[in-house]
Amino acid sequence: MTINIDEKQCVVDVLLNKVQSHPCKDCGKCVFGYEGITQLEMILKDITEKKAHSDDKALLMDLCSVMKNQSMCDDGKEIASMVLEGLNTYSDVFDEHIAKKQCRAGVCKKFMTVHILAGKCIGCGECLDVCEDDAILGKNKFVHVIDQEECTLCGKCFEVCDEGAIVWAGAEKPKCPKKPIPCKKR
Repeated sequence: MTINIDEKQCVVDVLLNKVQSHPCKDCGKCVFGYEGITQLEMILKDITEKKAHSDDKALLMDLCSVMKNQSMCDDGKEIASMVLEGLNTYSDVFDEHIAKKQCRAGVCKKFMTVHILAGKCIGCGECLDVCEDDAILGKNKFVHVIDQEECTLCGKCFEVCDEGAIVWAGAEKPKCPKKPIPCKKR
């Protein structure tokens, strides 16, 4: 099975979704298929949630090799082959997730940060009111700033900002003020 993804997709996320919906997850007829798929899911999920360990890639390769040889059905062998192909073809993407804590496609939410663009923020306070984590700093007529340590990435601020001032950022972060500043006159 060939994995084809474009620049807007993340191979780790694609593989995680395939593993989570795979028939071996509910089968339980062979240890290598059932336990293997469970382990694949846990490791891939950790990688997408910024919890990966440096040896996770090697662990995935070992696990997939054993699953390919020991699974009793073609389903277990198929998913192991798919993950191995993903690891071999998109090795650099796995390295970015594990070592650099980046998702180039911007799909893995835990790798993203939320920012308020100074040029678009009118200081209305709508995002302040909706943020249950008190992660947004500011006051009326001031450009608001998001405290990245407090933000849980819930996305509620996006829903209320009519100005389009709130954006997701991956590896490249927009230039934003560090503390609230007065809004520019329009």
